[in-house]
Amino acid sequence: ASETVHAVPMETGMPAEAGTVNTHIVQVGGPADAPLTFQPDFVMAAKGDLVQFQFNMKNHSIVQSTFDQPCVPITNVMPNKTDAFFSGFMPTNRTFGQTSKAGLLTYTIRVTDDTKPIWFYCSQGMHCQSGMVGAINPPSSGNRTLAAYKQLA
Repeated sequence: ASETVHAVPMETGMPAEAGTVNTHIVQVGGPADAPLTFQPDFVMAAKGDLVQFQFNMKNHSIVQSTFDQPCVPITNVMPNKTDAFFSGFMPTNRTFGQTSKAGLLTYTIRVTDDTKPIWFYCSQGMHCQSGMVGAINPPSSGNRTLAAYKQLA
């Protein structure tokens, strides 16, 4: 339940001013000791919020999936889903923690329903199977948590 939009980045967790949109930043690809991660690996976003994925070193992607099939594009499971997202591959030399905007590649989605979790993963090689998965608005308890999603991957 998302659409691709272009946005000006804001700090995650900053309160939105009247008339502005809250933008959550997710780093795609972590530091050298944890390169196959999303940081943070989940965000809690309200309807209308933006989630901006910022790509780091190597070649990663963002693909929406279902909970039950973490490493499969949601459109392969639900062929009629017309609003699914896939960033395509985003190769970059940008390093994790780099502060300049030089070489910054981003992919931004708008949260259109904050009552259902949105599951995503990196489709590069075996990144998903190595735990490079994340979620927007995952349940904090029950049998469909982010930890359970990572186990399935």
